[in-house]
Amino acid sequence: MCPPLLAAAGALAPAAGAAGAAAGSSLAIQGLSAGMSAFGAFAQAAEKNKAYAANAQSAKDAYFLKSKQANLRVIQEQNQASMQKQDADLKALKAQGTAIAAAGGSGVQGVNVDQLLNDFERSEGVLTGRITERLEGMQAQNEMEKLAFQTEADNRINSMQPANFASTLFKAAESLAGFGTDYYDTKARFAALEA
Repeated sequence: MCPPLLAAAGALAPAAGAAGAAAGSSLAIQGLSAGMSAFGAFAQAAEKNKAYAANAQSAKDAYFLKSKQANLRVIQEQNQASMQKQDADLKALKAQGTAIAAAGGSGVQGVNVDQLLNDFERSEGVLTGRITERLEGMQAQNEMEKLAFQTEADNRINSMQPANFASTLFKAAESLAGFGTDYYDTKARFAALEA
């Protein structure tokens, strides 16, 4: 089966004689050129959409990786804070035990010993509170960093746009319409010459 563009050029050639053959060949070349231009517009749009999809996936992967690393850092800080709180609690318990043993060994009892024990508990509570505040600050900072990562990913995705179907179709139709106009104009001229 003959391509439609070549068939159209072949139909024009015998009708117009030698001049028609030259014009038919010219139209055939124009037809092929228009067809290739239309095909190129669609191929270019497909490549642009492929690059857009790859860019979007890369941006999403980077966002998830950075977020995962930030979350891991917070988990490590939580573990470290938990150990520091346990160490502070053990230190306070040891100090209380030493104070009770020293007070019992020297025969001291009463309010002074209770106040000393309460001081150990307060100092442990102050240290634990500071550790908790630091950890809460890190968690808030982590959430802000993840928002920044998301904004960065959105900006990367938006930096490229997929091919617009309407503009791609217009580019393809433009070259084919130009050829169609030339084809019918040439056909009409040869028909006028034959008459």
